This record gives sequence, structure tokens and C-alpha cells, in this order.
Amino acid sequence: MNAPDFFYKTKGFFKEIARSEIVLQAVLVGLISGILVILFKESISWLFDFIQFKTGVFPFSYRLLLFPLITTLGGLVAGILVFKIAPETRGSGIPYVKLTLARIGRGTRLRSIAVKFFAGVAGIGTGLSLGREGPSVQLGAGSGALVAKIFRMKGTNQDKLIASGAGAAIAATFNAPIAGAIFVLEELIQKFSPALLFSVLVSTVSAAGIARYFLGDNPSFVIPQLSFFVRIEDIWVFILLGVVAGVVGVCFCKMIFFNITLFEKMTVIPQWGKPAVAGFFVGVFGLFLPYILGSGNLAVDMLLAGKFGFLLILIIFVGKFVATPFCFASGAAGGIFLPTLMLGAFLGYFLSSLCIFCGIELNPAVFALVGMGAFLAAVARTPITAVVMVFEMTGDYNHILPIMLSVAISDLVAEKLGSAPIYTSLIFRQGPKSREAAMLSEVKVEKIMSREVEQFSHSMSIEEAFEIMQKTHHGAYPVVSDKKKLTGIITFDDIEDAFLQGISHDENVEKIMNPNPVTVYPDEDIYRASYLLHTTDTEWLVVEERDKRVAGIITRYDINKFLEEKTP
Repeated sequence: MNAPDFFYKTKGFFKEIARSEIVLQAVLVGLISGILVILFKESISWLFDFIQFKTGVFPFSYRLLLFPLITTLGGLVAGILVFKIAPETRGSGIPYVKLTLARIGRGTRLRSIAVKFFAGVAGIGTGLSLGREGPSVQLGAGSGALVAKIFRMKGTNQDKLIASGAGAAIAATFNAPIAGAIFVLEELIQKFSPALLFSVLVSTVSAAGIARYFLGDNPSFVIPQLSFFVRIEDIWVFILLGVVAGVVGVCFCKMIFFNITLFEKMTVIPQWGKPAVAGFFVGVFGLFLPYILGSGNLAVDMLLAGKFGFLLILIIFVGKFVATPFCFASGAAGGIFLPTLMLGAFLGYFLSSLCIFCGIELNPAVFALVGMGAFLAAVARTPITAVVMVFEMTGDYNHILPIMLSVAISDLVAEKLGSAPIYTSLIFRQGPKSREAAMLSEVKVEKIMSREVEQFSHSMSIEEAFEIMQKTHHGAYPVVSDKKKLTGIITFDDIEDAFLQGISHDENVEKIMNPNPVTVYPDEDIYRASYLLHTTDTEWLVVEERDKRVAGIITRYDINKFLEEKTP
């Protein structure tokens, strides 16, 4: 979208606000999401505290049997609820929301909201080493779907409310409305429109407001007074933190998929029984290291208050690093968002403690907060969300530059190490189980792609390309080298922009083409192609062979036509 188009669309949108229901709908989504998240959070906290208090009065010999039994039963209840009633509620919930917004899968059902709520409380509340933020996002998205159903909204308008609900959940959880909105745009939607941004902002502010009304104006963690000012000579420590967080974050992602493979090999145990295995595991280890249990809020608060020694920080970090992927891979209803922040906090604190031991004057609490953002950026690959969230939690401009520096470096390190965003990777590893997704997963791209494709030579002039476009009327054209290898893609909009910029018509198309087209291979399934089309906000994908030769093009129309033919 060029600047004039954006201006007129934005101007037109704000004219429509006064006579539309968008404000009411967004506020309603925010309020429902906020209340749901508050109930979810308080239910987990009450059950967790109740179990810790009741089991704490028993002698240790009794707790050796009682505590693992409780965590095993919690995992079992969570597993039965998830896999017997609503399998789409397994795990975090964020990947499923992404699929819903991409119009892949069965969508959000009211049953899913109930199961996610009670399964999350049963699992996390009894001690599974998982976070409540991922499930909260799915609960918020469900709130958006509910409001959309009430107002009989479909398509893009429904997606807008689902996304708004998801952002509202993040806002209510962390008392961070801006981070909630950024998370939606950076992770869930990955495209921008004035209507979407307005709806999300109204919902996140409403959710944060209702959370502050009931829970007070407190962040997710108890942040100490940060009197430490970053000196220019200390910048190298933040650079080091970014590098270390990037490397360890990639290892954490690999640990998750290692455990998923491990549970897949446990064929003698039914799927609904696997969360019970995780419950037993974490129950035994939690007896000796209780700080790995649950989401990790209390452990982070104690860390920031300086309650842990150097060695204990390392032990807790390793314990959480092992326990969270194991519990998550079991399929229990719980996420990795907050455990990721906890790991980042412990990593930053540990690294700064090492520096202090070497005689460098630092504030470990500052590095713990920066570590949160850096580790989240490495795992989720959402650097802007990471920066804004940490800033909103601290409210301190003095540390925004080191936060940005460490986050940018950790994200870059993760990218260079070939680590994809964790939620996207989970989608392709575990995938949805809907009928449409199953059909898309069973058929290869080569079966429905268009093979007769007009290809432009990289040395073709813009004028010549324009003349061919006027005759053929295709949306996009692959650009190839002299050896017929794909080098880019060019569209009619690219030609138009070139004319408006005054670029000579005799220039080669290579000068104005997109050198990084989104591509798929012929032997990949249509499900991957469909996901790429939705998440990259494009209308077509170039199908290329392994040797970079163009095999064809696949479009949204091709996939929709395939589904129409296969669906009675």
C-alpha cells in the first residue's frame, strides 16, 4: 500500500468510527478477555498456593508420596480434558490462534474456552512447569470469537475481534496494553490496517483497565527500584548477554522438539496419559527444587529481590530449562511464554553475577529484566514485543537502549543459527487436526500448481515487461537468470511504482524486482503453502525446484478451488 492509499483509507476509516459498532465490540472483547484472564490467573494461583500450603504441613516422608501423586493427578485430569474433549487446546494455544486467523482449522469453539480454562488450572495449578500466558491468549481469542458470533460477524471482521481478544489477554496478564497490541501485529497477524490497530488498542486498554481495577496497578512481576544507570563502558556486557541469550534460546527450542519426539515414541502410553507422566516427573523434582513448579512468577520475584545465591540461580535455571520442555511436550494445556521470561531473567542475573565476581560494578536486577526480553526474542522471534513488554513492566526510559541492543543481538543470533519462531515451528511440527488441514496436508503442491508460467529474464527491460503484463494479466511473474535459475519476482505494482519514481523504462527488471520471493517446493504439502500465503500477506507463491528452477506458481485461488472441489 503506497502512502496516498494509506492516507485515504485511514481517513475513511476514522470517519466510519462514529457510526459503527467497532468501539462497542472492541471494548466488549477487552472486558470479557480481561475477566476471563483474571479468573484463570487467580484460579491457578489459589490452587497452587493451596496445594503448597496443605502439603507443606506434612513431614517430608509423607510429601515424597503425596506431592508427586497430586501433580500426576493434575496432569491426568488435564490430559483427559484436552485429548478426550477438545484436542485443539493442547499446549500453548498461540499456534492454534495463528491458524484460526489464517482460516486454517476448525476455528474457536465455546467448548475450547471451557476446556482450556479448566485443563490449564488443573495442570499449571498442581505444579506443571508451564505458563498461563499462552492459554490466556487462546481464551482471549475465544472471547473475540464469541463477540463476533453475537454480532454475526464473519471473515475479516471476525478475525479482527479474535486478534483483539488475543492482544487483550496479553495486556491483562502483564498489565502491558501496548505490548499486547504489538504482539498481535508482530506474531499473530503480521500485517497492518488502521481498523485492526484501532480495535486491538481499544481491546488491550479495556482489558488492562479491568485487570487494574480488580488486581491493582501492579506488573506481572515485583520490579525493584532500579537506580543503576548504564555506563558506556558497560555496553559490552549487554552485547554479551544478547549473544548468550540467542544461543541458549535456540538450545531451548531444540530441547522442546527433542522432548516432543521423545513423547511421540511413548506409544504404549495413550495421548491423554502423557501429561500425567510429566506431572509425576515434575512432582518428584519439585520436592527438591520447588522453584521450577508452575509458571515461575514467584521465583522471578525472589530473584529480583536478591533472595538466591549464585549456585542456586544456576541450579534453578537448569531445572526450569529441563522441566518446561518436558511438560510442554506432553500435550498439557500450558505455554512457554512466562517460563521463557523466567529463564531469561535467571540467565541475565547469572551473567551479571559473574561480571560482579570479576570486579565489574553492575545491577543484576537490570540484567535480569534485559535478559527476559533477549531470551523471549530468541525463542519467539518477536523483538519489538520483547522490547515494549520489558519497558512497560519497568516504566524506565533509562534502560530502553540496552534492552533494544540485547534484544536485537539475540534475535540476530537466533536467525543466524537457523532457528525459526517457536510458534511457527510448532504449527508445522504438531499441526492442526481439522478436516480442511488434513486434506491440505495430504496433497502436494505440484498437484494443483499452475505449470504454464510466464518467466521474465533478469535482463528484460521494464518497458517490455509492462507490455507482456498488459497482454497476459497475471498477478506476478518469476524473474530468472541466464541459467533459468530463480532470482526474484515482479508484479504490476512494482512496474507502476517504477513509473511513478521516474525510473527509466529501459532499465532491467532486475532493478525493481523483489529479490526474496516467498517460495515452496513441488513436493511440499498444500498446507504449508496455505500457511505461507496467509502469514506473508501475499497472493501467490513461486514453486521452485531444489536447483532453483521455476516449476510453477500456486495462488490462494488454487487452494480455495481445491477445497471447494473436495468439500461436499
